[in-house]
Amino acid sequence: MTEVDFTLRRWLGPAAGRAFLAAITDGTHDRVVLSETIWRRAVAIDARYADLNLGLADTSVMALAEERQLPVFTFDFRAFRAVRGPGRDGSWPLVVSESDLPR
Repeated sequence: MTEVDFTLRRWLGPAAGRAFLAAITDGTHDRVVLSETIWRRAVAIDARYADLNLGLADTSVMALAEERQLPVFTFDFRAFRAVRGPGRDGSWPLVVSESDLPR
């Protein structure tokens, strides 16, 4: 949640971050506590791709997206291009793609 809040505020402005927090509060989005399985998978992804220095924010999103077959909301396209995803072609299903962003 902190990563999404930060990303929204950085790229779309404070109102977008507050709208996200309101959506969590009203039940539109769920808060997730990392299970032991997701935690271990996040740590394994970080270890496998140690040269990328991904960190817990990205690897926990990856592990959760894998387990729950969810699309990923990120503007950190570099990390999600570098790590093999669950798609048939090894990609990650993204909510926003680089081509969607203004130049």
